[in-house]
Amino acid sequence: MDKWLNSHWFARAVALLLAVMMWMVVNLETDTATPADTNQPILIDGVTLHVKYDTDQYQVVRQPNTVQVALQSSNPFYRHNFFPTDSWEVYVDAMGLGAGTHKVPVQYKGFPEDVKVGVIPNMVEITLEEKKTVEREVTVELLGVVAPGYSAGEPIVKPFRALVRVPESQVDTVAAVKATVDLEGAISPIKTTVPLKVVDKSGNVIPGADVTPLTVEVDIPVTSPFVKVPLKLNLTNEMPNGYSLASVESSVDEVTVYGPKEVVDALATSTYPGPSIDLGNLTSDRVMELKIPLRENIVKVEPEYLKVSLKVVPSTTRRLERIPIRISGLSENLQARVLSTTGEEISTLDFDVIGAAEVLQDFRQEDVQIIADISNMPAGVYEVTLNYIFNQSDYIKTAANAPKQVTVEITSKQR
Repeated sequence: MDKWLNSHWFARAVALLLAVMMWMVVNLETDTATPADTNQPILIDGVTLHVKYDTDQYQVVRQPNTVQVALQSSNPFYRHNFFPTDSWEVYVDAMGLGAGTHKVPVQYKGFPEDVKVGVIPNMVEITLEEKKTVEREVTVELLGVVAPGYSAGEPIVKPFRALVRVPESQVDTVAAVKATVDLEGAISPIKTTVPLKVVDKSGNVIPGADVTPLTVEVDIPVTSPFVKVPLKLNLTNEMPNGYSLASVESSVDEVTVYGPKEVVDALATSTYPGPSIDLGNLTSDRVMELKIPLRENIVKVEPEYLKVSLKVVPSTTRRLERIPIRISGLSENLQARVLSTTGEEISTLDFDVIGAAEVLQDFRQEDVQIIADISNMPAGVYEVTLNYIFNQSDYIKTAANAPKQVTVEITSKQR
């Protein structure tokens, strides 16, 4: 190997080989880049043709969408389209033209100065049509359904009319202006801003139609299941001594209760508990405005408030005589009798009641019950607490002389 490297013939051979290789590189590159190839144009298909026109007054209803562009340059950089496509544009200028069909030249801009540009075709026909304005009522298109048991009310649209501008030939195709709202699973009122769309008789969107306004506000009431039931005021504590209620007047006798179906169904045969009113310190007439409470799982109660007027008067006393004593809870195989303090059987009681004079005046014996409850008591003698039940329990109470207990003797029935 050392002999080869030191040989002058080996050095000459290497030099010759390098010279041949350099000649091939230079001559082959020159042959592949001939002037004829450099001047060959590059064709670009499917170039978008833009139309500049008065969009307020007219609409293009016919035009070629694309053209072919030919580029020619000696610069190989441009031969491969190595420049941004968004830097140039091919268009026709119809700004000064009116309605009708026009033959206009195709123009371009944004190409480099050393690039020759040709457009095929260089003249095109476009048709402009004058826009017309029509007025249509906005209709709401509802998609989906509200949650089970809930119901959607009539939509309210603001504004409820819209102006539509379309080419004159499309005026008759404008069937409606729609605002679409999704109701799926809704459990509360919907308030939303919705874009408008212009549709034809088949429900298809009309392309290019201008609508004013672009959006509308849509309010849709969504109500839960509801039931109307009587309202019952909750009067708590007894009036101070010497005072009685003559009347209680409420501005609301019935309320509408909204809530889940199972809750509403359970209320259908009952009353709704109203606000509590404490009578413990009431010594004069009173007018009050109260909020109706929301029970658990209740969504809403209408109305929310009520007005209550309480009339307070000095108490009077009335004697009730021979009011029957009723025994409750007696087993079938037992019998019972009420005994007096002397051991004699009694069936009625005499006692006093307290209330407003006008209330006691209309009071009847059948408006009160005296109950002795002996449920689950076997045979024997017991002191049983009496329960006085008044038909107007908020207006009348027993006086101090009313017996609190009676003696009840329970025995087995003789067979």
